[in-house]
Parts: sequence; structure tokens; C-alpha cells
Amino acid sequence: MPRRFIGPDRPNAEASSRKFASSARFARIARLARAGGPGPRPPGPRTGFGPLSPATSDRRRIASAATLILVAYGLSRVLGAVRELVIANTFGTGHNLDDYRVAFGVPDLLFNLLLAGAISSAFIPVLSEYLAKNEPERARQIAGRVLNASVLILTVGAAVLFVVAPWYVSLIAFGYSPKDHELIVSLTRILLLQPIFLGAGGMVIGILTAYQRFFAQALAPLFYNGAIIVAAALFAPRYGVTALAVGVVVGAILHVGIQLPSLWRTGWRPAPALGLDDPGVRKVGRLMFPIALGLAAAQVNVFVDTILGTSLPHGRVAALRYADTIAQLPLGTFSQALAFVLFPFLARDAAVGAIDSIRHRTALALRLNIFVLVPASVGIAILGVPITAALFERGQFGQDSVRQTAYALTFFSLGLAGQAATALLVRVFYALQDVITPLRISLLVIAVNLGTNVILVQLLAQGGLALGTSIAATLNAILLARALRGRLGGLEGRAILRTARRALIGVVPMALVTAGVVYGITGGSLQGGLRPLVATLAAVALAAMTYLAIQLALRSEEVGVALSVIRRDRV
Repeated sequence: MPRRFIGPDRPNAEASSRKFASSARFARIARLARAGGPGPRPPGPRTGFGPLSPATSDRRRIASAATLILVAYGLSRVLGAVRELVIANTFGTGHNLDDYRVAFGVPDLLFNLLLAGAISSAFIPVLSEYLAKNEPERARQIAGRVLNASVLILTVGAAVLFVVAPWYVSLIAFGYSPKDHELIVSLTRILLLQPIFLGAGGMVIGILTAYQRFFAQALAPLFYNGAIIVAAALFAPRYGVTALAVGVVVGAILHVGIQLPSLWRTGWRPAPALGLDDPGVRKVGRLMFPIALGLAAAQVNVFVDTILGTSLPHGRVAALRYADTIAQLPLGTFSQALAFVLFPFLARDAAVGAIDSIRHRTALALRLNIFVLVPASVGIAILGVPITAALFERGQFGQDSVRQTAYALTFFSLGLAGQAATALLVRVFYALQDVITPLRISLLVIAVNLGTNVILVQLLAQGGLALGTSIAATLNAILLARALRGRLGGLEGRAILRTARRALIGVVPMALVTAGVVYGITGGSLQGGLRPLVATLAAVALAAMTYLAIQLALRSEEVGVALSVIRRDRV
């Protein structure tokens, strides 16, 4: 890729860091550094995350907040799994559940396109900047105006989709019957209330994060999932998928409602102003726009799968969704936690032009992802049937549903490392304030994904859609790494290759142990109950011990690094 498309070159980055050094924010960093806080220092020799030791009170506060968020996130994952279990028990991979899944994609698209980018990449930094400058009144003003503007935009978007829902549904569900279209339109119009309330709750989370208030936002997703579980368990058997849609809306209302008392305590008060001419609001908009385009590009892949999935027999879209839920478990624990810890350090390093530190941290994070996700991918592929049977086989989710879900899961497992690497590398570009390169690469990857899915769905059904997603994720990671290598002057490729080689050596005996344990306990049966659960737990335990023993024998550096991160010896 030509260098002019990769972003600012190193001299420009250094000039930006000199300009940054004169700002109030850098002065604050310098003060923290003198007090033992998170100022720029060279990375440590082993972990690469750096011996950054904030003052004791700050360190305890950060550790407590991080622990709270991670525990809440883990509980939310558990409730999310319970939600899927209850839905699977009630509907299996049946006819109407496919209609619900298709309908759910419409409000999900609205939320992701119009709001998610602002929360993660625009709103919180702008608000934090004013708080760092000791301008709390100005911060509250901008927070209120951006919140109002976001709710207005989401409401207008929902109203437009409400009107065009019949046309939109006929486009994305062209393989379904008129009766299915009618139900999907009805569900879509109910679910369009969800992004309004869930979007408002997301913006409130951004405000509370800037004010370092974490308890209420930690509870919000628990209430959201809880409402859906109640709807699926108590009302769906009588009212069908309509009850699920109503449960989603009620959960979204609770999501924002549980946070309002904490928001009130920040000094926020409702006001009708939008402040579209406010420089702070406009800055949020400028930062949000390219990120939203990138999110829009990512959503195209989801809708490609949905559209092509509707051409398959009923139940395949739901099986694809269940398989993706299982495949995301390792990504939603280790990989996302790693990205969560690393991103603030990347942003700080970028602000002071510490390119060497960014390169080392990024390479180390890629190595840790390879170290963990290569065996996780192989394990999920082998354990697809017992995991699916243990989690979902009950009620309407029978052996055929297990077979269809495990089939898709095998192909999803091939792309786990690519998905983790993509999520990490995109964050590195955002830390460097380069949002154009990931967008351009995403557009290319979408075109490839569309072509591969059209071909593979004919050959492998829902497995082809899962394989196309894995191919796209891997290609995305490769192209991002190539562009970033030119930007950073390398990515420690030899060290990454050594890690990959050790991981591949370790997974061969691990795979044999896993397959042997599973077959010995289940005999290859698709039947649910206690047996597949025991097989899964025993196989995971023995496989982990086998892989770890081999890595220790190979003197893998990642073992020590991973343990130091888990112990939080280093940040």
C-alpha cells in the first residue's frame, strides 16, 4: 500500500507530539509522572506493558474499577448464555425464531451505525478533555447536548425504518414466504424502540465513564439480559417471538433507567438544547463520522450472511447465530480483556510519539492472542458437538439442531485468531488517530466476503457463511498488519512467527487428547444431558494441561507473560 494512504509519517507524528506536549493534557500527564503516575516510560523488558506504577490510591481505584467492569462483563456473558439457553429451549432452531433473528438485525444496524462509534471513539475523549481542563460545567453542557442529539437521531432513524420496514424486509428476506414477511415486519416495528433506549443508555455509560462512576453502568447489561430471559421463559411459550421482541424493548428501558440516579448525581439535568453549533458537539461529530463508516462497513458482512441465510432451509440462520455465540466466548474473555488493558497505553504512546513502544506492545499482544486462540480454535472445532449439546440440547433444540450448529461452529473456529488480531490492530490505528486506513481495508474485505459467501453458501450451506466470515477476518488482519508494519517500521515479525510455530507444535498432541477424551466419554453421540458436559469439561482440563506442559517444555515466553498479566504484576 502506498505510504500516503497509511496515515501521517513519522516526522509528522513527532511534530504532533511536540504540539501535544504544550497542551494542558500533557501537563497533567507530566504531573502524574512526577507523582509516580502513568507518564511515558520505556516498556519493561519482559511483559512489554511497562512498569507503570501510579500512585497507590490511583492504582487501587483503577484496579477496583477494572475488576468491577470485568466481573460485570463476565456476569453479563453468563446471563447472555442463559438467555440463549432459554430461547433455544423454547424455540430450538424453528421457523419463527429465524423471523425474529432477521427482524432483530434492523434495530441492531441502527444502533451500531448511529451510536456505537461515538461512545467508544469520540464522545468519551471529548468529555474527558473538558474534565481534565477542570471545566465540569462545560463538560455537563456538552454531555447533555450530545445525549439529546443522539436520542433525536435514533428516534428519526427508527421512524424512517418503521415506515420502510415492509420494503426493507422484502429485500433482506427474499427467500421467505409472505406470512414470514408479515411477522418480520411486525417484530421489526416493535424492536425499533430498542435502539432509542439502548442508545440513550450507551451515551449515559459514556458520561459515567468520563466521571469515573462504574457501578450503575456495570448493572445495566445485567438488567437488559434479565428482561429478555424473563420474556423468553415466562411469556414466549404463550405469545411466541412477539414476547421476545417486547422483552428486548423492556430490557433496553431498564438499561437506561438503572443508570439515571448516577447520572443525576453528576450534576446532569434534562434540557432541550441540541447545541449543533457547539464546538464540542461538532468535534464529537467529526470524530464519529469516519468511525461510523467503518462500523457500517462491518455491518455489511452481518447482513450479507442474513440475506444469504434466508435462502437456506428454516433453522439455518438460527444455527449460525448459536454457533457464533459459542465461537465468541474466547474472544469475549481473554482477547477483549487484553485489548481493554492495552488501548489506553497505546493512545498515550501515540500522543508522545513513542513509536517503538507501540510496536513492542502491539507485537506482544498479537503473540498472546496467537498463544491463546490457536489452541482455543482447535478445541472448539473438536468439541463443537458436545459443547452445543451440553449448552443447548433440550426442549425444541434437538439432535438435528445440534448437528447444524456444530457444523457452522467448526468453520467459525478457523477465524478466531483473525478476529482477535483485527480488533487489536484497528485499536492501534485509532490510537494513532488514523481512521481512514481501517475503513479502506474494510471496504476491500467486504467485497471479498460478499464474493466468497455467495460461492461458499452454495457448497457448504451455513458452514459456507461461517467460513466466509473466517476468511474475511483473516484477510482483514493480514492487510491491517501489513499497513501497520509500514507505519511502525516493523511488527517484530520473527518473534510472532516463533510464537505461531510453538503454538502449532503444542496443539497437535492437545488435539489428540481432546478427541480421545470426547470419544471415550460420548462415543460420538449427539445426545444431550450430563455426558457431553462431562466430556467437555474433562477434555478442556486435560487439553489445557497438555498444551501448557508442551509450552513450558519449549520455554515459551508467552507463558510467563500471560501469568504476569493475570497476576496484575504489571499494567
